[in-house]
Amino acid sequence: MSKPNELNLFHSAIHITEERDKRSLEKALLETLNDFIDFKALILLRLPRSSDIEYLELAQTIPKNIYSNYLTEIPCDYGDRRMVCDNELLTCINSADIVSSASDSASASDSNRVIFPILVNNIVTGLVDIYDYQRSEQSDRLISGFIRIYSNFLTIINDNEHDTLTGLLNRKTFDRQLAGLMAKSEKSADDVRTVERRSSLTQTSYWLGILDIDHFKNINDSFGHIYGDEVLLLFSDLMKKCFRSDDLLFRYGGEEFVVVLSPTNFENAMSVFERFRIHLEAFDFPQVGKVTVSAGITRVEPEHHPSTLLERADGALYYAKEHGRNQVQIYQHLIASGLLTEKTIGDDIELF
Repeated sequence: MSKPNELNLFHSAIHITEERDKRSLEKALLETLNDFIDFKALILLRLPRSSDIEYLELAQTIPKNIYSNYLTEIPCDYGDRRMVCDNELLTCINSADIVSSASDSASASDSNRVIFPILVNNIVTGLVDIYDYQRSEQSDRLISGFIRIYSNFLTIINDNEHDTLTGLLNRKTFDRQLAGLMAKSEKSADDVRTVERRSSLTQTSYWLGILDIDHFKNINDSFGHIYGDEVLLLFSDLMKKCFRSDDLLFRYGGEEFVVVLSPTNFENAMSVFERFRIHLEAFDFPQVGKVTVSAGITRVEPEHHPSTLLERADGALYYAKEHGRNQVQIYQHLIASGLLTEKTIGDDIELF
């Protein structure tokens, strides 16, 4: 590794901190490390959103897809890439310190391995896993320094974007995130311009869902707000476990939550929300007992205003509430079935 000059270090620090999106921030960290150290494989791993370390989430790699030579993937139907948390990774998490060892991988048996923890608010939230890294005291300090810059900036983003009680994304963040996703959807839709394909329920797209805890006011009235807050906390923990790592989870207000699913089709979207509803229904809340949820979801269509998407999801949610609660309803399905109707007036849509 050549000695980095101060100007390069300065520009690299700027490159990391100019990002405002977490995924872009992860990419910037790996790109910066790639500029200053020699290695065969550079892998960034996230700890899952839930407190249970049953697996690690694959975030970014250099070279792309190199992880299969070194880590064991756990097959799952959640849409994300989950890796086995081996002994070295677990040691790094538990010690919150750098771990160095020889690789256990048969395909990389001659590689040395160094793992750096990523700490946010003194808690390990991720790992940088490096193979065939020519380690030195100087390079260790350099890597740790860039990770510290990344962590400090990530802490600021987390504190600004997340709900204090549940740890989910907050309502203030929702508008910006949704606008960004709709811009991505609009770019993808440039190649799909026929009405038939746009309206097809088999089309892969983002999906927005509103979740509302059934009879939450009765919980607060019967057991008090302390138990009500505990329900919100446990509810959000179940969301973190059941939804995929690329799905965006928001506490929208009170007992109302919003989920934006990463691109999928109608059947998978329904399956993801149903999976959460079933897990919640089976969960025993301390003192309170059983809690259920009603959900209304809609496909994210870039030609519509965000408020229209929320109105559509809310219309499906209202239908779920009015027809027994503890169920998931999809706006497009309700329209296709004639259970909801829409009337277009100019650019506005009214539900009936």
